[in-house]
Order: sequence, then C-alpha cells, then structure tokens
Amino acid sequence: MTGVKQKINHSRSRGWQAFNLLVALTLVLAALGAAVPTSVMADQDEPKVDPNLLQLAEEHPDFIFPVIVQKELKNKDLPDDDPETVVEKANGKVNREKKMDFIASFSADLTGKEIRKLANNPKVRWVSLDAPLFSAATGAGFVMDDFSSKSYYGNAGTMNWSSNWTEIGDYGGSDPTRGRFTTVSSTKCFYGNCLRVDPEFSFTDVSIFRQVDLDGAALAVLSIYRRNELNAYFLGYPGTREEVNLQISADNGESWTTLRTYSSTQNTGADVDTFNIAAYATSATLIRFDITNQQYGSRYLFIDSVMVTYAMASDYRNTVRANEVPMTGAGVTVAVVDSGINPHFDLQTLDGNSSLIANTSLLSGTTPADGYGHGSHVAGIIGGKGNLNPERRGVAPDANLINVKVSDDNGMCLGSDLVAGLQWVYDNRNTFNIKVVNISMNSSVAESYQTSPIDAAVEVLWFNGIVVVVSAGNSGAGAVFPPANDPFVITVGATDEMGTPMLLDDAVASFSAYGTTEDGFVKPDLVAPGRNILSLLASTNASAYNNHPANQFNNDYFRMSGTSMSAPVVSGAVALLLQDEPNLNPDQVKYRLMATANKQWNGYNLTTAGAGYLDVFAAVNGTTTESANMGILASQLLSTGSDPINWNSVGWNSVGWNSVGWNSVGWNSVGWNSVGWNSVGWNSVGWNTVAWNSDYWEP
Repeated sequence: MTGVKQKINHSRSRGWQAFNLLVALTLVLAALGAAVPTSVMADQDEPKVDPNLLQLAEEHPDFIFPVIVQKELKNKDLPDDDPETVVEKANGKVNREKKMDFIASFSADLTGKEIRKLANNPKVRWVSLDAPLFSAATGAGFVMDDFSSKSYYGNAGTMNWSSNWTEIGDYGGSDPTRGRFTTVSSTKCFYGNCLRVDPEFSFTDVSIFRQVDLDGAALAVLSIYRRNELNAYFLGYPGTREEVNLQISADNGESWTTLRTYSSTQNTGADVDTFNIAAYATSATLIRFDITNQQYGSRYLFIDSVMVTYAMASDYRNTVRANEVPMTGAGVTVAVVDSGINPHFDLQTLDGNSSLIANTSLLSGTTPADGYGHGSHVAGIIGGKGNLNPERRGVAPDANLINVKVSDDNGMCLGSDLVAGLQWVYDNRNTFNIKVVNISMNSSVAESYQTSPIDAAVEVLWFNGIVVVVSAGNSGAGAVFPPANDPFVITVGATDEMGTPMLLDDAVASFSAYGTTEDGFVKPDLVAPGRNILSLLASTNASAYNNHPANQFNNDYFRMSGTSMSAPVVSGAVALLLQDEPNLNPDQVKYRLMATANKQWNGYNLTTAGAGYLDVFAAVNGTTTESANMGILASQLLSTGSDPINWNSVGWNSVGWNSVGWNSVGWNSVGWNSVGWNSVGWNSVGWNTVAWNSDYWEP
C-alpha cells in the first residue's frame, strides 16, 4: 500500500469492496494487540485516541477511517471548536443519522492525518475505530460403505446403516458376487473395491437399496464416488441406451425421488457427487441405485464410498430443562439486536397476533426486515412458538420480542450501528418494558472494557435494570472480545450435544471462545447448546440461506451453529426466570444462573465452560438473591471525571434502580471504542480467512 492513496469509505453503497478494506485494517489492529492502559482517561498528555488506531492512522495518513468520537462534556464551554466542527473543517463527514446521545458520542469519517488533531481537541474525550462487526454462528456422525469387505454389510462410518444392501429384480438375488450389481476389485474403484453396476441385457427396474435411520436429523448430506463409463466403446459401438438413477425415499420405498441420472451422455467420467437430503431424513430413509434402461455391451458404472453425513437437531429446550418449568416468558420483553426479524408463523399467537411488539432499523434507508437470516434464527430460539413443529419451540415461547436491526442483508455492521441500536433500547426501555437484550455479536478487536465503547454501552443498559446476554464468540481459545469481555454482562459459550439426549456426553464446542480478558476476567460465565440448532428461517431469499445450502432444512427452518445460538438460549432462560421473579435485578439474575449451572457432565471444565451448563429448572427453583459482580469497577467511560466509579458502594440490593441518581453519574459522557461482530457461528466454511470470526458454518 506504500505510496498509494487509498480510502476506506464504509458507506453501504460501496458494498463489499469497501467493507473488506475495513476488515483488513481491523485485522491489522487486532494483530497489534490491545495494549491500552486502564488509566487512559487520566493521562491528559497523551492524544485521546486508541493507540492502535493512532498507529494505523499515522501509517496510512490518506485513508479515510470510520471513527467514534466521545465528547468531553465538562469542557463544552471552552472556546475551542466542537468536535463535529473539527471533523467537518477537515473535510470529514459527521454521520448525524446515528444517534448516540446516551454516551455523548458521534460517528464520523476522517483521514488518518486528521485523527491526531481531533484527539488533541479539549472537547474530545476519546476517539475509537468504528470497526466492522460480524454476527457470531461440530458433531456430525456418518454412515459409509467403502465396500472394502466386498460384501453388502459394510459399515465404515462412525455409525451403522440400518440394513444391508438389498437387490430387487436381479437374477443373482442379493449376492454381491453375481448379477447386475456386484462388488469388485478394480483400478476404477476409489479405494480398490467398489460396487459395479452393469445394465447389460437387464430388465428395467432392477435395483439395489440400503436403509439409514435419519430420524430427527437437521443435517443430512449424501455423497458418493462414481466412475461412469457407460459411454465407453464396446466392439466399436458407443453406449446409447443404458441408464442408472440414484434415488432416495423418505417413506421406506413407497415413493422415490431421483437425485441424479447416470447414462452414456449424463454425468460421465469420475467425480464425487454430493446431495443435501435433509428433506428426506426419516427413520426409513432409503438410498437406491435403479437400472431404468438397458444396454448392449460391457460398460459399467462404478460406485464407491457411499456416505451419509448427518447431525441430529439440538434438543436445547430439554437439555437446559426449560421444558420442566411452567413459565413461558409471558409478560417479559426481550430485545434482539441483530440483522432483523421477519414475520413467521411460529411467532404468532393463536389469535393471530405477533410476538413482535416493535420493529426498528438503525440502518439508514432500510426496513427492519431480515435479509440476512441471522436475527430471525436467534428470535426463534428465544420465542418461537412451535406452531409448525412443536419440537422447534423456543425457550420462552410467550415472551415479547423487539426487533432492533443493526446489520444489513449481508451481515455487515459497524460498531456505531450497534451503539445506535443500544441507544434505541435505552430510549425505549420503559415504553416496552424491556428486561433482556440479546447480542449475538462480538468485536474483531481485543480491548479493555475500560476503553471499549461497546462495553460501556452494555453497562449503561445493565445499570438501568436490563439483563444483557452476549455470545462468547467463535474464535476458540484466548479470543474473548467486546462485549463478551465485559465483566458485568452474561457471556455465553456453546456446547455440542453430540446428537444424543444424554448430557454426560456433551462437550464444549471446539469453536466456543474462552480465556482471560485484557482486564483479567475469565470468560465465558456459563455455556448452553450452540451446535446444530434448528430455528426460524427468515426466508428462502435470505443471504445466509442461499450462501450455505448444506444448512438448509426446509422452507420454515434453518440450521446454524455458534455461540450466536447459545446466547439466545440463555436470553430465553432469563425471560422465564424474570416471569417467575420479576423483581430480580441483573446482578441477581446472573448470580442465580451461575450458582445453579450444572457441573456434573464429563465435558465440564472451568476454563472453557465457566460456571457450567445452563439449568433452567434449577435456576427457577433456586432461592438465592445474592448478586454477581460485587466489587467490580464500572467502565471508566461511564464516569464524569478521571476516577472510575465503584458501583459496589452503591449497594444494588438496598438501593432502588431509580434512586441511584444516574444523571450525576454522567451518562452523557460515556465514550466508545472500536468493535466488530465476532460471535455468530456458522460452520466449517473457513470464515476466519476473511475475518468472519463470528459466524461458524458446517459441515
């Protein structure tokens, strides 16, 4: 980039090209580390800017950086130019449409060479990178026959087939050594032995099939290696009539669907063919090769490594014992700050009303609709009613939901978008009686909670009586980024249920983030199911649905994995607890969930699972009203001066929320820092190569 003037314009009209440039800078910032001293606010001799951002700005003076600027209100009467004026005089842009008044901040676009000047203005308290955010989304088993034993009963997978191969209509019967279907040793096979299909002089409707039990599978993918030589020459004549169909049945052979046809002109040569068969996943799923046209001559179709990879849908309600409590979340409002929520039949009450009581978009020029697909999925985990399928019921099916859209149809989001969304929640908390906020997103940059704007924002909500639940992230060991690093909020890691109803074989998912934060706090606080979660599909036009065909289930539900999915399980649990005990404050809710978490499972480890596995039944039936977070200092960005506030001295249990005197704390002087979404786990597509640390895709 040396000697080349480049600009990062994060306006959405520039799309992915600009966004990827910003991602690249964010990765550089992450590589630099977050060596921000906790006393940054007290040192007036240093520029009031994140030091890593300052380094990048000085190295790239002509870049246009998106930043978040916190104003120093105690100096508002000084004769110096206001920060907004400083930006505009430097030919920068102030993004006035993003309201962040509750932290006395604004977002702007400014060249690197102007950032130091801005940071030296006495009316500026802190300047941060407005970094991109990513939503935060493995345990599949498989059956396989590689025909290594040259038999019809081979089981080379982690699980067994439900039956042997069975031939119908063949003169050799189900004998693997004779007939139209035989097992052979050949260089045409992938592993040396394989199934050979010979349509020569065959009557039609000669077939061979095998059964696999896929009951309850959320993921089901069939793959085969084939070498199709039906078009080969025999005695000088090419094949012209032979035809073999690969078919599937979901009803034990009552009806069949053709997945692919192999003939002298179709799908010839060698390849691996893969099919999503989730729509045919039952206890009586059959895989069949059917000869539908015969040939003259010795031309063959070789089949090897017939494999079905599958994963059972998470039964997360039963796993966390939400099904054992009478509460349904009625009367409790949960705000979902995400990519939007689409209307869905599973969000409607019996009288036709919707659980969505409010919708808003903080993205200029957009509707609250979910074009990405992440927010709707999260909403279903919290409050899906299971109208279409009772097994897809959410944890708190009668909770009220609020749709706060902060990311666009590609999942693109900036820190200022999230802050604007949290501002909306703050402004409307009393109107809608908001008690829980779910944030299934994480920053792409590690940072102290004392200087992170996102952490300061979630603390504003926390200290105003709103329980904030956040995903831990999907970056594995040592990667706990804002807001997951904030010591006050409830940070949730993900477990893998291994496709079984037993808790004892559950394990912390390999992608689930854990570790010690920049400030020495151990995260996550607890864990909940986050692998192979079936929940609401926003629409078949959603970008997540179309970009990840292996995750498609049907036209109503979609499969996702990640701590983005485990966080709403806990948000739903909080709704159940607050329905039962509405007077609990956030610190008491957090303490109750952690005190009653289950440690009695083989995969439990304090480092990766925190207090343990969420247990809703134990939490609702618990009686402790002790408070978590005792003695922890609030973010310095929430203080009006250089000294942080020791909220422990306020005494949450003895002082009413409204009597603390929030105005004296100086909420308007909260500052913000750079963040990015890092927590939705999609699957195994390898998003980390483009900094998608949050979405975790599989298989």
